[in-house]
Amino acid sequence: MPYPRLSLALLLAATTLSGCASWIPAAFKSDPAESQWVGNYKSDTEMGLTTHLHLADDHDATTTYTYTNGDPGLLETGHWQAINTTTVKVTMTTHQGRPLNSERIYSYDPHSEQLSTKQETVDGQTYELGVEGLILQRQ
Repeated sequence: MPYPRLSLALLLAATTLSGCASWIPAAFKSDPAESQWVGNYKSDTEMGLTTHLHLADDHDATTTYTYTNGDPGLLETGHWQAINTTTVKVTMTTHQGRPLNSERIYSYDPHSEQLSTKQETVDGQTYELGVEGLILQRQ
């Protein structure tokens, strides 16, 4: 007697997955509207801090914070999702390997190739990101 659920479970157990859309077959992942977001973005150094954001094609996201004073950098990981052609949501789920619930909604300016956001929501609490917000330039 066949056990199709068991076969699927064994297949999934033997498969390495990453990103929020990694289970989707490749034929369904090639949405050109979403591929525009893939890449590296970097802020100007402000008050000794530079923010780097990497959006991967499998929808993984990584934010790295580096300091000019030599302090160790910080790492956040999570995922991203296109909302429309000029807006992307980035959700961070770990900070230095610890659980995190952080969300930023970035607007994209195709002329300057910049992502920008004015606020971040962490555990349901919204914080302003300075007077000008956070601006990241595509690298």
